[in-house]
Amino acid sequence: MFLRQKSLYKYIFISILICIILTIYTQQVKAQLFDSDQASSKTKWRQINEARFQLIFPQEFEKAAPLLASQINSMLDNASKDLGINPRKISIIVQENHIEQNGFAQLAPRKVELFSTPGPASDNTKWLPNLVQHELRHVAQFDKLTGKIKGPFFEQLALALYGLHLPAWYFEGDAVSIETQFSNGGRGRSSAWMVPLKANMVAGKNYSFDKNILGSFKDITPSYYLTGYLMNSYLSNNFGYPVKEKIMDNMRKNLLRPFNFNVALKKETDMNSQALYKQSMKAYKGTWEMHIKPEQEDIISPKNDRYFSHYYLPQTNGSGEIFTLVESPDQVSHLAKIEQNSSKKLFKLGYQLRPYFHLNDNHIVWDEIRRDARFGKQTYNIIRIYDIKTKKTKDLSKNSRFYSPVIDSNSENVYVVHVDQTNVSSLVKINLETLDVQEVVQMPADFQLLQPALHPKNNKIVAIVLSQKGNNLIEIDLESKSWEPLFAWSNQEFERPIYAGESVIFKAQKDQKDNIFRLDLGNGSVSQVTFSSLGNYSPSSYDGNTLYYNSYKFNGQKVGKLRLDSVKFHPVKIDENNPAIMDRQLNAIYSLENQPQNQDYQIKKYNPLSHLFNFHSLSISANNFESFDNYRPGIFWIANDLLNTSQVKLGYEYDLEREKSSYSAEVTYQKYYPKFTVSYENRGLIGQAKVGNNGTQTINFDYREHVYMLDMQIPMVKYRGNVIYSYGLNFGTSYQKRYDLSMDNLRNFRYEIAFPLNYQVYLNRNWRRSQMDLIPKWGQNINIIYRHVPFTSGMTGNIWVLKSNFYFPGFFRNHGFQARLSYQNGYGQFANSNELPMVGGWAHFKSEKVDNTLLLNYRFPIAYPDWSIGPLGYIKRFHGYLFTDYQNLEDSGFSPASYGVGLSMDFNLMRYKLPDFGLGGKLSYINHPSARGKVVPSFSFSYSY
Repeated sequence: MFLRQKSLYKYIFISILICIILTIYTQQVKAQLFDSDQASSKTKWRQINEARFQLIFPQEFEKAAPLLASQINSMLDNASKDLGINPRKISIIVQENHIEQNGFAQLAPRKVELFSTPGPASDNTKWLPNLVQHELRHVAQFDKLTGKIKGPFFEQLALALYGLHLPAWYFEGDAVSIETQFSNGGRGRSSAWMVPLKANMVAGKNYSFDKNILGSFKDITPSYYLTGYLMNSYLSNNFGYPVKEKIMDNMRKNLLRPFNFNVALKKETDMNSQALYKQSMKAYKGTWEMHIKPEQEDIISPKNDRYFSHYYLPQTNGSGEIFTLVESPDQVSHLAKIEQNSSKKLFKLGYQLRPYFHLNDNHIVWDEIRRDARFGKQTYNIIRIYDIKTKKTKDLSKNSRFYSPVIDSNSENVYVVHVDQTNVSSLVKINLETLDVQEVVQMPADFQLLQPALHPKNNKIVAIVLSQKGNNLIEIDLESKSWEPLFAWSNQEFERPIYAGESVIFKAQKDQKDNIFRLDLGNGSVSQVTFSSLGNYSPSSYDGNTLYYNSYKFNGQKVGKLRLDSVKFHPVKIDENNPAIMDRQLNAIYSLENQPQNQDYQIKKYNPLSHLFNFHSLSISANNFESFDNYRPGIFWIANDLLNTSQVKLGYEYDLEREKSSYSAEVTYQKYYPKFTVSYENRGLIGQAKVGNNGTQTINFDYREHVYMLDMQIPMVKYRGNVIYSYGLNFGTSYQKRYDLSMDNLRNFRYEIAFPLNYQVYLNRNWRRSQMDLIPKWGQNINIIYRHVPFTSGMTGNIWVLKSNFYFPGFFRNHGFQARLSYQNGYGQFANSNELPMVGGWAHFKSEKVDNTLLLNYRFPIAYPDWSIGPLGYIKRFHGYLFTDYQNLEDSGFSPASYGVGLSMDFNLMRYKLPDFGLGGKLSYINHPSARGKVVPSFSFSYSY
């Protein structure tokens, strides 16, 4: 999937667990849906229903939908013809109100989901068609490998087998090959996409196969997309395109065979994955090795960073100070000033689609992502401004779809790109005094506007445009509101054009390298400014002569500097059409001119409830293996609608310890602000009764009960700069009716428990974490729970529970303190309830009733080894913690109940990118006289996404 979501891997992992148990097969995938978010409940959905696909989209996308629909049939053919299949009908959902660029294809239920709004990043082709082509390749892969295993019972199993057998590097690299083959661009033609691997090789950082596909905390590694694309290209170049069909045919016939992919690959190529990787890296290195030249650059960014660091978008203003956006694995992204081989942090940034800011003498502007508090697929991109003198920040827009702000030299207007809900781009300006928004120029429907830059006189703008004709730079006259292209249309990947006097400076790709070029607006000549063998990006110039730019190195994008008056300009011709860098089978650019254009389609309303009973899979876990505690074997039939607003689950379980069965039905509906879950369970239980004159003996008895439950949740999440807020309200109740009691003369047995009420309110405020942070640097989390039984005669009692969790900075970077203070007070029915987090080793001593606990720990990273254990595992990080736990503080004299030390490691298994596994151990010293052993070891195993 294009920028695959973590939840996809969670889904595959869970499905694989099911597959393992069903097939007694040992290997390595959120079964339900790929994510838990919904579109806004206000969205009105429409559909185009054709023989081979169903296109579902918001009403606002209605004008753009026919063009997309007209292209899908040919895209389905492109995605599948080399595999010799005709994919089954597929539902394609366009999430136009979600501005994060992403997409995924899935089974259980079978669909493709597209986050279709183009973003601010430069590219060599238009976003949405390329995204669709990529995702449809995954649909073809599904159907080729496991297409005969399908709903209404086995889609989850089909996806499990797909994820089990087909490595992520292969299926993503293969999809990148297809997106490149059937477009005029694609990542396979982009030298900027490949530069991380090239930079490592030039620096002698020839990392292992495991490290290049699984990543690293401390080093830049190429993604498994890039590594997989190069390996796929090597296959195509040396064995022809038919080899892919042969490999998958061989796998499909042997779906229960261990190491299925490697066996099939070996049969067709006489290589396993490791050998293919080595040959692919050697072939890629051969495409550029002879052209590497020593570079002499004036690099002015700090050189003593402990880990790789990117100093993006270097800029200066009248002060002469150099500003940059810093990203590194051990720090949250922030704006900084470069000062004498070091950087001074100005302020931290919130989530951004791409690193970006722009400044003048008085202000800094940038964009950040915002989301609807309840609906995660209703997102926005807002503009923020920072006053350099007063150091105050404010928002210039709210709930907007604005990108790439540039502020004029007088601090009167900020110009931004606006993308509407039909993906039509326009240039608009925001008046800084009144915050009024005015459209300057709207682009044609097929044109995507990117990365505008102002002329120093504030009368013109230069920008990038992507269209079906190709890519170009354009100049917009702000007075006449007219515009004109500066080059012939091509698949050139332009980036960050700026004015320097009467010239335009920009990044372009030439000879499979990215460098900075100059266009003389007077005579139209183009000259090359930099000559990097790796890549130079993001030029800026305040005075029209001194140029700052990013220079790519193995340890990040650094800041380079040169003077234009020292450059000898010689006319050059930039590549109009960049070929595929590795795939030798692609000798020509794929023509889009003959692609189908807008056709007439019947557009109808779409009701998500039409797929309420969309049963697709059988599962053997009630909670989709979210927890392995008290696992009970069973079977569940699951239905999900296509928009993630409902789930139906029918099930049977058998409790091996009690030797009792249960039957259940559950419906979850989450379209509106509250999420509702209604369930019914009929279950067998065992109770105990006291017998004898003094009640010292007990006997067991059997009974069954009907349990009806209602739960309501209102979960909310907000981003506010560097801070993430999550808060919400949960409410639940139930009704229990017991019957079939095995003893007739029981006293005080309750046949009915009517509507106990449970309430929960929580409020969390946490800072963003860097990649290396184990816990947030600062955080405050409060959780209040209240339970009582007001409607059941003869039952009294309630319980109040307060749980708090606070985070504080540690002594060093990425270290942190955590303090968890919790309190409970219950009586009657809840007198013996324990709902607090308990002290370490609590089960190993005789504890009095616990009213409160205080758990303190200090967490710290130890090492980032990036160790491979053959094909079995890959260890990324070791980290440790020290803890001291207290209970019943008023009685303990502040003497800890236990304290100790823990050690954990984060690792991957079997070369699967996700989940990330954790294995930990700790030693607890129990400071209580009743403890039989003072030192108690314990171990933990977990996985996360």
